Amino acid sequence: MITSKVKDILQNIIQFSEDEYKFIEPYFEPVVLKKNQTLLEEGQLCNAVFLVESGLLRNYYDNDGLDVNLSFTLENQFTTNFEAYINQEPSKISIQAIEKSEVWIIKIRDIPREQGSFINLSTFIRRMSIRILFATEEHHNMIMMNSPVDRYQYLLKKKPELIQRIPLTHLASYIGITRETLSRIRSNKY
Repeated sequence: MITSKVKDILQNIIQFSEDEYKFIEPYFEPVVLKKNQTLLEEGQLCNAVFLVESGLLRNYYDNDGLDVNLSFTLENQFTTNFEAYINQEPSKISIQAIEKSEVWIIKIRDIPREQGSFINLSTFIRRMSIRILFATEEHHNMIMMNSPVDRYQYLLKKKPELIQRIPLTHLASYIGITRETLSRIRSNKY
């Protein structure tokens, strides 16, 4: 059953009626992930969107044995491997819990579309997709438009919870630098 917290998250995107909740509820599956447990494996078909109710996820890929972090998903946020989801192909990334996480697997593609009264569902899907794309664009712009010091300052200012909750190795990878460079930046030796 969709929790009241999830309903609050969804209501921030669109106002669903109780009938609409009953209709979509079978396509929302809760899962509890242990720290470091993988939700989506590279090479696996991506057939869902994920909503973090509590905890923290990371999207990353393996680059010759080194993890490259693409994004982090905090409480009340959505994530997926958009390219693999849209194209119905194997994922090029993995999604893993950084800490114990309660996540909802949303199988949007499985929700029947014949209900003419579910315009709200289409609006929800569009708005949720835009949120995921904005997060991706924000990270891309941060990497491309800023120096390493400015990237770290950006996180300090805009996303301090990431700095508090993410191990330094993951944080360094996310802003495109080595852990050593991040240590120098943090100690003002850069």
